[in-house]
Amino acid sequence: MNHSISVLFKREFQNYFNTPIGYVFAVVMLFLNLVFFFYGIFGSIPAFWEARIASVESFMKLLPFTFILLIPAVTMRLWAEERRSGTIELLRTMPFTELDLVLGKLFGAWAYVSLLILASLPLTISIWMMGRLDVGATFALYLGSILMGGAYVSLGMLVSSFTKEQIVAFVITFFFSLTFFLMNLYLIGQHLPPAVASFVSFFSLSFHFNSFSRGLIDLSDTIFFLSFMALMVALNVLRLRQEARV
Repeated sequence: MNHSISVLFKREFQNYFNTPIGYVFAVVMLFLNLVFFFYGIFGSIPAFWEARIASVESFMKLLPFTFILLIPAVTMRLWAEERRSGTIELLRTMPFTELDLVLGKLFGAWAYVSLLILASLPLTISIWMMGRLDVGATFALYLGSILMGGAYVSLGMLVSSFTKEQIVAFVITFFFSLTFFLMNLYLIGQHLPPAVASFVSFFSLSFHFNSFSRGLIDLSDTIFFLSFMALMVALNVLRLRQEARV
């Protein structure tokens, strides 16, 4: 990480803790996940007490649902607020390239989301103390969650670059996040030809999280998440350059 990206990363990461909203996001995410973890959700994910196994799998399976709500709120301000306040013009006068700006913001927001995911470690340790925990599978779950979080962050950041209204960025990011999630639903695949359903599912972020949720680290899924983020970064850089020329 070069110096410019490091400076932007620290600025972005610290912004989440300079106002109460960053702490609110953390509390809400942990509260919802803990409630769903201990009591289950919609009958599709059993409660921890019903599963009777020392595993955080059910907790991690909730993250796609949580990300759909949380990450649009985390990313809506990334560019929208800079544009609304005019600080984006100030950033352009500094010795930062468009790629520096995008990567600095991405890493800052991604680190914040990753911190929220890792905040569940006390729960994982508690489960480990109650029984035998599969360390390898748990590591895969955390790795997959962080990669999927980065993909959603990169998507939300790209959307935020097209507007100066945070609520607009939130709604559009929520819509796209929900779309990428629904692509993998059985109900949708049920009404499509197998070849089409398989093709559509391939672009679903939750589809590529499935192997991680089973405790497996699949190289192809890891590459997909990283490639998805790279594509979002490239489009974001192009968007900033296009805006600078206007």
